[in-house]
Amino acid sequence: MTRAIPATLQTTYANLLQAHLNRPSFEFQGAPFTMVRKGKTYWYANQRSADGTTSRQRYLGPDTDEMRVRIDAMRTQQQNLADFRDHTSSLVAQLRAGGIAGPDRKTGPILRALVNSGVFRLGGTLVGTHAFRHYDLVLGAYLSDNTGWITQTDDIDVASFHALSMAIEDTTDPQIAKALGTLDFKPALTIGKTPPTTWTLADGSYAIDFLTPSFSEEDKPTHIPTLDIWAKRLHFLDYLITEPIHAVSPYMEGLLIQIPQPARYAVHKLIISQRRKDFAEAKRRKDIEQARSLIWAMSEDQPYVLAQAIKDADRRGKKWKAALDQALVLQINPDDPIQPGDSAEFQGIALGGASIRLRISGSALAQIAKEDKDTLLLAKQHRDTIERMFRARFRSNPAASILLTSQDLPTV
Repeated sequence: MTRAIPATLQTTYANLLQAHLNRPSFEFQGAPFTMVRKGKTYWYANQRSADGTTSRQRYLGPDTDEMRVRIDAMRTQQQNLADFRDHTSSLVAQLRAGGIAGPDRKTGPILRALVNSGVFRLGGTLVGTHAFRHYDLVLGAYLSDNTGWITQTDDIDVASFHALSMAIEDTTDPQIAKALGTLDFKPALTIGKTPPTTWTLADGSYAIDFLTPSFSEEDKPTHIPTLDIWAKRLHFLDYLITEPIHAVSPYMEGLLIQIPQPARYAVHKLIISQRRKDFAEAKRRKDIEQARSLIWAMSEDQPYVLAQAIKDADRRGKKWKAALDQALVLQINPDDPIQPGDSAEFQGIALGGASIRLRISGSALAQIAKEDKDTLLLAKQHRDTIERMFRARFRSNPAASILLTSQDLPTV
């Protein structure tokens, strides 16, 4: 079982997130408005220049139910910046006092620079381990209680869709190059004329990678107009950053960012784990550990969301399905089952050696055997059928504990 974050801290985080969502990322003039670009509708607002002489259209987000609610809240939001920072800083302090970890002193300023430039407002999504660190608060559970090493990294990865960048016609302000330059980041050296997609500190102690989905075999960097940077192409990334969610990083007054949906993050990590080279065993193990912690948390109260994410990946092609087939293999202990109450229990192993509790009810066993006999006897006689059912169930909806009942059996 995943240990839950106390309800008081979950409420504090919910209030912090809502406060940031209700307040626009810049002071706009007039009423927000929609524009249709390439067949899709987006929200914009006008922002006056620093000298007050000109006005510019700034992007707020895609036209969704959530965005329309946010627009209504923005229109009525009267809280000034000082009051907002006092309020949200107090909420962040409550989270930190309650034991919620935030970005370290090196990562925090980097994320803040990206937020203030508008990277996440313009479609950028934080991915990788820094995104994973935010799922504790998103899911209300301590995901890395016993495996803190899976949250350790010195790199920041930001992904963005090239197509969205082309459509919304807005740019970061200040430019990313200028914002990162103030933190002593410079473009990493590359071979030949290949544009840099990584920015590093002079001592090489920290790196920021910019990524974009690849839909072909071409691997040349792609220019992202809204961010005015070059990004590395990666396969499977489009699945990960489709319909990202908002989160707040507990640093200073809080930083409103975008991260992948947790179920998509877990499934993506499972796929990537099977495509790592043999020499990347440590990264493969980290992928699986992160995926497993998310799966265990979501299987308790969001199993259908997790199952849908797996179905979506399976529909994307043979390579996707094959990778998940490998990642979600369930090995069942060959020992005889035991009988806890009116059920038979087996022991399984999956996802990097995690123990899985597998139970089937007596009524389900009787239905499989079409006769009512001793539960353990039926479990032994029909073991092959039961194991196939457990493996199929785990493949479609993995969890640390699985119970098969008569309702789970196919109707004849």
